[in-house]
Amino acid sequence: MRHRFFKVVVLGFIMIGCGGPENKPLTESDMEQTALNDVAELYRVYVAQYKKPPTKLADFLPMEQMSPTGLAAITKGEIVVRFGATLPSTDEGPGKGPGDEVLAYQKKVPESGGQVLMLNRTIKPMSSEEFKAAKLAGTSSSDATAKKPK
Repeated sequence: MRHRFFKVVVLGFIMIGCGGPENKPLTESDMEQTALNDVAELYRVYVAQYKKPPTKLADFLPMEQMSPTGLAAITKGEIVVRFGATLPSTDEGPGKGPGDEVLAYQKKVPESGGQVLMLNRTIKPMSSEEFKAAKLAGTSSSDATAKKPK
């Protein structure tokens, strides 16, 4: 009986130590998704707190501790944010309200496609052709070379 108990305990430790899919190394896609999720949260919290959309990168600076990955990606120019967009919902969960406008995107999206943050804070992949046809939210961009809104 003791021997069987010992095997069960050892097997449990081995399974915990080996980890599962949740312990796999982060891929570049995972990191990009995390950065876009952070940007969504920065935008949501700003709008909820100030009752207006952010208009420039400096608006996010006081919230750096909350979403450092997103803020760093915007600051480095890896993610382009559309400022001045009114969110359809500031509830914690994304996906509420219309999501047919682009709120933020990876810098590479206009040329090669990639992950895009929609106005309802959902994330989806877009080809460069889909992006060029998409409507951009807001009135200005964190990237001076970004496409102008339609």
